[in-house]
Amino acid sequence: MRKFSAFFVLFFILIFDGYGFSQDTPEGFAQYRIKVGDTLSKIAPQIQWEIIMRVNRIDERHLPLGKIILLPADVEKAEKFLPLPKNISEKYQNSRLIYVVQEDQFFGVYEEGELIFWGPISSGRTEYKTPTGEFKILWKARKYRSKKYDVPMPLAINISHEGYFIHQQTLAGRPISHGCVRLLYADAKKLFTWSKIGDSVIIE
Repeated sequence: MRKFSAFFVLFFILIFDGYGFSQDTPEGFAQYRIKVGDTLSKIAPQIQWEIIMRVNRIDERHLPLGKIILLPADVEKAEKFLPLPKNISEKYQNSRLIYVVQEDQFFGVYEEGELIFWGPISSGRTEYKTPTGEFKILWKARKYRSKKYDVPMPLAINISHEGYFIHQQTLAGRPISHGCVRLLYADAKKLFTWSKIGDSVIIE
């Protein structure tokens, strides 16, 4: 499955602590270092906020001081950015698949072997590793609260009897969850609507 993320690795060198970017940036982007007082509204027009959050794997509240992020330099080219391959192997040509790459902190949704949408994630931090392997969607709940941590988990998709979910929650540009796979609200809503009980989930 490592071939899924090979394309992305050509563009990025991940730095574990901050998941920063190397000097080699994708076509259509430029690097920017966050300064004191920066907000999305100060560094980019609103029309670019969505792609900034998606590519940098952050939500609107997380612009860590000193972090290097990517900003669109050419919007037309930036909008063509794909962190995952457009097509997958023949094994999944006739299936519905959610594919999660923890190394790159992205997920992709495939239908009949073709990528139909993708987004950023935040997986489990060091002491709360997100499990890897093949899973199935067991059940879903629009409003759910963690019984273990007593925190809200909106648009929850359960993939394990051990209590692992895909759901909406904070994204800070790095793994920070207690083992679940976190998504931006727009992506969580879209995935919740698209997904069906029994759909395949691969996490690596």
